[in-house]
Amino acid sequence: MTKADILKNWYKAVWEEGQFDVVDDYFVQESHDQYIVQNLGIEPSEIREWVSVLRSFVTDIRVDMVHSIEEGDWLSAMLEINCRTVATHKPVKVYQQIMLRFDGDRKAESYPCFDFIRFFEQLGQLPENTHALLLGGTVLR
Repeated sequence: MTKADILKNWYKAVWEEGQFDVVDDYFVQESHDQYIVQNLGIEPSEIREWVSVLRSFVTDIRVDMVHSIEEGDWLSAMLEINCRTVATHKPVKVYQQIMLRFDGDRKAESYPCFDFIRFFEQLGQLPENTHALLLGGTVLR
């Protein structure tokens, strides 16, 4: 199984199906304090909480891997996440990029970057074109 296959299985189990009990099965068991970028990596306990909150806003989550690159112990992937809002059932499409270091078939380091602005715009919690507004100097309060 490739690292990309492991990541696809991860998103299916945890994000799409909400199987939070398998989160630890995807990570090495030792301490995660060896992150190359301190305070940017994400811990398994944070993932359970974060995905749980995400799933309170959206349903029918589907994660597709748009592209991935594997080199040695590292995997980089671009993901497209399609789902529907819980409140209105309108479709939501957002992207996430992630870099992971594997130790065997388990994640040793995880660096996700999720497009929160686009996500919250589509939920109606931020105005449309928030990114452009912020670049133009608008202060959101």
